Amino acid sequence: MAAVLECVGVEKQYKDFALKPVNFVLEAGYLTGLIGINGAGKTTLLNILSGLDRKFSGDVIIGGISLKRNPSAVKQRVSLVSERITFFLDKTPLENGQILGKYFDNWSMEEFYVWMDRLEIPKGKQIYQFSKGMKMKFQLCFAMAHRTEFILMDEPTAGFDPVFRRDFLRILQDIMEKGTGILMSTHITGDLDNIADYILLLDHGELKINDTREALEDKVKREIIQGYMEKRLHIGELLKRNGDRKNDIL
Repeated sequence: MAAVLECVGVEKQYKDFALKPVNFVLEAGYLTGLIGINGAGKTTLLNILSGLDRKFSGDVIIGGISLKRNPSAVKQRVSLVSERITFFLDKTPLENGQILGKYFDNWSMEEFYVWMDRLEIPKGKQIYQFSKGMKMKFQLCFAMAHRTEFILMDEPTAGFDPVFRRDFLRILQDIMEKGTGILMSTHITGDLDNIADYILLLDHGELKINDTREALEDKVKREIIQGYMEKRLHIGELLKRNGDRKNDIL
């Protein structure tokens, strides 16, 4: 499959935090899980990949187009589903589609209707009245009507009940079968057990793990990730505890 995203030496320096050079490639039709505790750098990376933060070193290539050189063209090829909703909250889903859809080359109002029906979005209700989970579902509808090659998701299942969470993950599988690439940041690592193809783990601004999910199903590796996510232990300490397994994990 063709690459939908290439992260090439992406780094960002703040006063008290640094995202160290990050390199990885994501392919069309696959889902990559991005994990890491709060402060690991996930939000910083997602802001860069989505084009919200353009002051960074390195480059991001989406659909063969450089974010640094042609940000407007990249915006046509990527969608963001996030808690930081950027739609008109005082307007309905239909009004948002009618106003914002015209800014996207591949926008389909028909597709928008199809996905709103599938996810049971109330078309005449204002966005600010939506629950957290409903806002996420609405954004996914918009992303699918946008018909992009790549979707970034920031904690998309956090507001869902367990039943719909399973349904939502099945929906993501359908989306991937259409050839869309997905990068999903989540604290709920169980969501990735059956759906993720690749796992990225950020720790203190450094990409520590970049591997297939199957390769990380080894018991020792799973314990390291679980200890990191649940006990908030530094990944370096966990790797030391596993001694000679370190080189196999990184």
